[in-house]
Amino acid sequence: MRVSTLSTFGRVLLGLRANQLASLRAQEQLSSGRRILRPSDDPAGTARALVVRRELSRTERIQSAIATGGDQLQMATSTLENASELMTRARELVVQSMNGTLSDPDREAIAVELGEIREQLMEAANMQVDGNYLFGGTRSDVQPWEELQLGGLRRVVYRGNRDEQTIQVGLDTQIAISAAGDEVFGRAVPGPTRFDGLTGVRGGVTADEGSGYAYLIVRHDTTEAGTLSSVGVGLVDDGEDDTLLGANALSIDAAAGTIQLAGGPVVTIPPAGQRSDVVVENELGGELHLDLTGWNGADFDGTVTGHGSVSIDGDTFTSLAFTEGDLELSDGALGFVLHVDTTQIRRAGSELVTFGDTVNPFDLLQGVVEDLRNDGGLDSAELNDRLSVRLDDLERVHDDVLRGLGALGSRAASLVDAAARQEDVELELHSRLSKVEDADLAEAALDLARSDMVLQVAQAAGARVIQTTLLDFLG
Repeated sequence: MRVSTLSTFGRVLLGLRANQLASLRAQEQLSSGRRILRPSDDPAGTARALVVRRELSRTERIQSAIATGGDQLQMATSTLENASELMTRARELVVQSMNGTLSDPDREAIAVELGEIREQLMEAANMQVDGNYLFGGTRSDVQPWEELQLGGLRRVVYRGNRDEQTIQVGLDTQIAISAAGDEVFGRAVPGPTRFDGLTGVRGGVTADEGSGYAYLIVRHDTTEAGTLSSVGVGLVDDGEDDTLLGANALSIDAAAGTIQLAGGPVVTIPPAGQRSDVVVENELGGELHLDLTGWNGADFDGTVTGHGSVSIDGDTFTSLAFTEGDLELSDGALGFVLHVDTTQIRRAGSELVTFGDTVNPFDLLQGVVEDLRNDGGLDSAELNDRLSVRLDDLERVHDDVLRGLGALGSRAASLVDAAARQEDVELELHSRLSKVEDADLAEAALDLARSDMVLQVAQAAGARVIQTTLLDFLG
């Protein structure tokens, strides 16, 4: 078989190109530091690298979410710490206001500061980060707490939901980065309706509907004096200033010079000339104003009855027969339905009604402000009793804030751990990618030297082969 010159040249060129390609490949690896520069370099390695890069991309997204969630958690935690400080100050003020030596101006000053604390607490509950509300659940675009005028009273209602915003911090792991406002600021715990005991009203048989607190207005309408006129005793201004309700036993002891209404304190009958307005009270403080200027000095044992009515909305009043064990009252504006036992009512007044443990801190502080301004005319002991009820509720809602603060702190710690885990995962993925894609520089340098040497030998050999032609044999 004859080998042609053309085939010889072709084989020489093919060898030179192969050696040049090997040299170029080694140079590319050394200059880039990578073993795979194009899919054709290693199809199987390229496929493995793509899988690792997808995992790296997911890790980077998780790390970005963790960073954003960490900022939000930090802001939420800081906000709740501030809210806790505000509630601590509010508690101090409520305790201070229960001091019996305070004057009305002193209590008004405390009421003003509590009003300011309430406003600051509202700002904390409606805190935003990058346009998103922190304490509205997943309804982050809606202001969670809104103040309204309902039933003539200032009330705050929750517009968010109880869902929590979450971020993915692992393959199948999520962490909440927010808190539902109605869980943190006054977690509603349904329970029996409570009365502060001012008027003697008690809860009825049927379950009530409502949340927060309300005022049950028990009104005195008229006083029925019975047979008092038989001993020359009358009512002052026809009982206009009386507050007693229901049937009350009245006893006048001429020998002892005393007068007593039901189970109330015994009152000494004043001397003549000071008997135009003698005030006696029953066991709950219901007042009866008597005119003793015409008293004939005789004993008296009889009954005086105060007639009245009751309302939960302050507008619609229902007459009291004092025999209703389950009287239903409603407030359409607030959605309250209240059932009361009226058989033990003995006094008119504004009764504080609390629906379980459902009052939020904003309405609670507003209630304290109203108490301190004392438009209901409570005496010092009655005011302290009501403030004591408020204080218990304030401690409860403060505990809710502290509970929320602890939950956010725990989540922040979990987020830090998740970030550390993702950093470890990222390092591992980069290591795996390096093993697949990166070049062994020492091996690449040896390959370059080897390919250069082989190329030089191939060039020399090719030159000798190409110089050998038919003309070299003709001479």
